[in-house]
Formats: sequence, structure tokens, C-alpha cells
Amino acid sequence: MQEMTYRITDELMLLAFENHDNCVSCGYDFKEGDTSYLGYNNSKKPLYVCNKCSNQLSEIAVRHYFSVRPYEIPQNDTKLWRYMDFTKYVSLLSKSGLYFARANTFEDTFEGAKGLKTNKKKWNEHYLSFFKTAIKTPPEGYKCDKSEKVIEEQAYKLLSDLETGGEASKKRTFISCWHENEHESEAMWRLYSSYIENTVAVRTTFKKLYLALGRNPSINIGRVRYLDLKKGYAGVNQSFWRKRKSFEHEKEVRAIISDHKTTELGITIPCDLSMLIEEVFVSPSSPSWITNLVNDVNNKYGLSIKISSSELNEEPFY
Repeated sequence: MQEMTYRITDELMLLAFENHDNCVSCGYDFKEGDTSYLGYNNSKKPLYVCNKCSNQLSEIAVRHYFSVRPYEIPQNDTKLWRYMDFTKYVSLLSKSGLYFARANTFEDTFEGAKGLKTNKKKWNEHYLSFFKTAIKTPPEGYKCDKSEKVIEEQAYKLLSDLETGGEASKKRTFISCWHENEHESEAMWRLYSSYIENTVAVRTTFKKLYLALGRNPSINIGRVRYLDLKKGYAGVNQSFWRKRKSFEHEKEVRAIISDHKTTELGITIPCDLSMLIEEVFVSPSSPSWITNLVNDVNNKYGLSIKISSSELNEEPFY
């Protein structure tokens, strides 16, 4: 078996990130547990391929155990909205960057949670059994010569590490939240504004958000899935992509990045605002001068963006 070189270039990382679910050679749809290969052919071209096509690689950078993404990726033209007060909008423009808040600063105490505390016993039992089995059945070529007592102790240690890691991940996970909708949402105007009359909504699309953030493979963008935690759990790698059913009205799409070094409450990621912002809508409760102010600020930062009044202000007839 050809040895792995672990030579991962930015181009190879991006190729694997953007084609995560499919072999770039034959189009095969990867299944959970498949082996995927990252490497280069004789012409030094990067490839991300399945087992059948791995013979095309003259260099195998790494073999991966394929896992399905813990989130669903929207269609490119999916409309996304970010509701914010005017000061945050000015900050967005002045910093030319998108703010990602640290997960443990969110009001929802369940952010990053795996489940309900009342159901933790079942969770612990499942993972203790899983860890014991893993210790007893090492990879081919290795032998487990540990006593039952040692296996038990190591399994409990791994369970403890799993919980500690879950708490720590809230401090190194940073999130930018967006609302998926074809139209404005009256509920979102109220939910995400401190003062509704001074609020704007930025509209973009999934593709524009991805491109504006520089096609960065370190940033994952996808839909949140809503769970009934009385009946289930969020998986170990799913917790920041799962929320309780009571938040389903948010229809959230989020961008997530991990940073193990920063101690700040949030980080700003450089963003091409001319690419990102498709249109800006002014709150339905805003006075008319707010529209002029938003336009003046855009001009100050050299952005030509369409400014629209909220569609909720349109007049009916009877």
C-alpha cells in the first residue's frame, strides 16, 4: 500500500472541500465509512477520488474515512438575510469584515449542547460501550492486552474528555448567523434589533456569502437542523449545527469557523462587501431620513448598493 505523504496544498484542500460528497474523477457519491483519497496525478494535478479511482494518484497525500457533513448546503441562489441595528451595519462597512461571535456568548444556553441533562445517562452509557469496544478491538496488526479494569478506566477517561472537549469547543467556535427566506420576515425585524426603527437587513445569497468570504475551506456554511431533544441527541460533530425545535422559526443558515488561539468574544473575518451585499432594506418603522443616512454611509465607504424601504410598508387596498 502506497504511503501517505501528508503534503496538503491550499488547492488540494479547496478541491476536497468544494467536492466533499463526490469523487472528482467518476462522480461517485461517497457513503459513510468509504475511503476517500487526496493526492496528485503524474502531472501534479490535485485529485480527490474514490477507492476505484485511486490508481490515478502517483502521490497519495492522505486517505480519509469519509463522513457525511453535519449540515446541509443550500442552493447557490438561496436568499439569506442578516438583520442588525444601524451601528452594527456601520461596523460591518468600516471593518470590511463579517463578525463571528464566540459560541458561549449566545443567549441560547443550549448553543453547542448534545442533549438534555435529564437524558445524559443514556448518552454516557452509549459512549462508554462505544469506547470499550474500540479499546478491545484495535486496528489490524495491534493487540489489546489490557485488563477489564484498565479498559473500564480508559473508557471513563475518554467519556470525561468528551464532555470537557464539548465545553471547550464553545470557546473556540465562532458563528455568523443568517436567516433563510425568499422574503422579509416581520418576526426577524423584531427578534434581531435592539431598536427596530434603526435597523437594516442585508440580503445576499449562499453563493455570494461563500465567495465574499474568499472560498475559505476553514469556514463551513450550512443549514441548522432543528431537533426534539426529548427524543434524540446532537452527534459529537453536530452540536453547533443543531438547535431545539422551538427555534425552528429562525430558519437559520450559519457560517462557522474554529479558532484555538483568540480569547476575544468574537472575530472579524475579511469579506468582500461589494460581493456580499446584494441589497439593503430599511426597517418598516424607520423614519425616512434613515434611508438617506444608510445611503450616505455606503457612499463614504465606496459601496454602490441598492437601498430599499421595507416591503412591509406597502399600502393595501380594500
